[in-house]
Amino acid sequence: MDLRHHQLCTDLRAAALEKLFGLRPTRFYSAGELLAEPDRRFLIDILVYPLETETRRIEVAVTNGMSDQRMANPERSDAVCRRELIQYLPVCTLGHARRLQAMACLPLIDGFHLDAFHTLGWKEPAVEGTPWKDAYFLEPPLEGHQEFACEVGGDRVGLLWHIPISEAERAFKREHGSGALLDRMDAVGLSWVFDEGNRPALV
Repeated sequence: MDLRHHQLCTDLRAAALEKLFGLRPTRFYSAGELLAEPDRRFLIDILVYPLETETRRIEVAVTNGMSDQRMANPERSDAVCRRELIQYLPVCTLGHARRLQAMACLPLIDGFHLDAFHTLGWKEPAVEGTPWKDAYFLEPPLEGHQEFACEVGGDRVGLLWHIPISEAERAFKREHGSGALLDRMDAVGLSWVFDEGNRPALV
């Protein structure tokens, strides 16, 4: 990865994210500190922003570097080819940051296009002992985050919401489709703020 290119892209994203959140990140996990042996082909950091909801203060984790490169050509011509991942958490721990970075690297390493309604299998959860090791992706739940305005290399950069799910929930989605999984999310009133300790099962 070209460090100069990454820094130029970071400057563009940082300005757009500061406009979106109204402030600079309060915490920064660099690509180097997230993995003991980082993949030098991809520099993906994690930026953490505070957000006040109607009931509490949460943290929003956003990747920085996934959109340095275009993903593989999608099946749909109107699909977003450059993405950064976003996740809403009570507190973004180092474990959460590492998982989000890994999810962002995967489509670049394996050469596939990651988009809304896609799922990914993963080997372990961010928090040991919890079943939420796989991932489901949607457009962000907040309207302002859906309309995130940033451009890299002539392409719009879109935010993609990372939702940890269990292996059983991923199997349910494969069998019954995204619509059925979304119905289950609505039925249990799944919060958009992900909390391993207070997360109802969908199936």
